Amino acid sequence: MLSADLSIAHLHVRIHCESPACCEGIEALTALFEHTQATEHPDICFTLRMVDGGTVLTCNGEHIWQGEEAGEVVAAFEWALYNRAINMLHPRFISLHAATVGWQGHAITIAGASGAGKSSLCTAALLHGADYFSDEYSLLDQQGRITPFPRPLQWGGETHPAFTNQAMHDSGLFAEGRYSFTAHDGQAITSLLWHPRHLAGEPVPLSLLLLPRFDAAAEPATCEPLARSQALMELAAEMHHKLPVRGRLRELNSRIPAATRMLRLVFSDVHAAWGQVEQLLTSRG
Repeated sequence: MLSADLSIAHLHVRIHCESPACCEGIEALTALFEHTQATEHPDICFTLRMVDGGTVLTCNGEHIWQGEEAGEVVAAFEWALYNRAINMLHPRFISLHAATVGWQGHAITIAGASGAGKSSLCTAALLHGADYFSDEYSLLDQQGRITPFPRPLQWGGETHPAFTNQAMHDSGLFAEGRYSFTAHDGQAITSLLWHPRHLAGEPVPLSLLLLPRFDAAAEPATCEPLARSQALMELAAEMHHKLPVRGRLRELNSRIPAATRMLRLVFSDVHAAWGQVEQLLTSRG
């Protein structure tokens, strides 16, 4: 049995799960969110109830999923949690498909499509002592600040090409969790979850926007300034909200501080890439 009240970017989320098989996965997925005191009316309320056909997942009384396999239900819960939260937070926050870390007073947002290297750069930063905001949902408020949304770092499998599990453990900077489920094509999938220990606590103004591109044939790491217009066009494609392109550009331009630096970072070595970012920030102050 699991009963938890969480604070997620000013939303109060309640979870009640009576399925023992689902509890472990849900606890692993929500471990980094702040636990809070129960109130009478949560913003989002998830209930996982056992029935003859498995487990029924509802959100605010609405049926979301029913399945016999616990991992399948937990995967549905994860999808519903993030989507419901992001939708309810808009327009106070816009959500970017981006990782964000805090380093020596800087909020560094790393945006890009899957495979661009944002989660790898985020992990490299955390291994060097950065604070963790998010690896997927970077919440930008109307004052140009990023608010923490600390879902676990997720690796789709047991290993990562740039970081060994042993190195992650030896760093002392992460705890490990996992859950398994069966995909729509019948393939068994294990999600390895890393829980950073250094979490950002407060919103921080966005000071550096990185648009990375991993290229195995490139130099270890090169970066160059991007025009604001170009950066905003690319970033608009990485917003989770379904707004017209013009509306996305307007929101981004009005929220991102004029002083925010915007860089293209092309790399073949993620460690060298983070080293270059660190050097850049150190030299510029």
